[in-house]
Order: sequence, then structure tokens, then C-alpha cells
Amino acid sequence: ALVEFILIAPIFLLMIMSMIDIGNVIYKKYDLENELDYIVDLYRNNKLDEINYYSNNNEFIVNITQANEMTTIELNKNINIYTPFLNVVMSNPYKITVDRVIYSE
Repeated sequence: ALVEFILIAPIFLLMIMSMIDIGNVIYKKYDLENELDYIVDLYRNNKLDEINYYSNNNEFIVNITQANEMTTIELNKNINIYTPFLNVVMSNPYKITVDRVIYSE
């Protein structure tokens, strides 16, 4: 039983660490979606200085592009992956991107 445990334990630990890392990525993407709502509100109220200050404090990058009457607001954040082998598959750091297209008045 001890030999079987020693053979299975590293695989089991890698699976647990992978689940934690993937859960962290999902949580950070959800959190970035909430941040995007706040950034869109600031943009609609014409508070561009506050957007820059807020993004610098929360360590994400804001890209605002305008095309005709539409404005695209995109947030990017890098997340470190700590699980061995998973960081090869998902690239380290993993880049999370969320965006929203709004109508410019």
C-alpha cells in the first residue's frame, strides 16, 4: 500500500494544485469583469484620470479604442500559474482579457 501511495501521491498533488490554479484564473476573470463594470461607469462619466489611477492601483491594463459610434473598453491582467506542467500548457503568466463594446453618444 505504501508503494502505491508513493506512486499516486505526486499525481494527486499535481491534480489538486491544478484545480487551485484554474479556480484562481476563473475567480480573477470574474473579478476583472466586475472591474470592467466600474471602468465603463467611469468612462461614461468622462473620468479618464480616475480610470488611469484605478487601473494602476489594481494592476491591470486598460485599452480604449473608438470606431465610429462604438467604443471598446478592454482590460488585461496577467496571472501567474504555479503548478508544474500546467504553466507550460497555459503559458506563464496567463493573460486574462475581458472587453465591452459600448455606444458612444
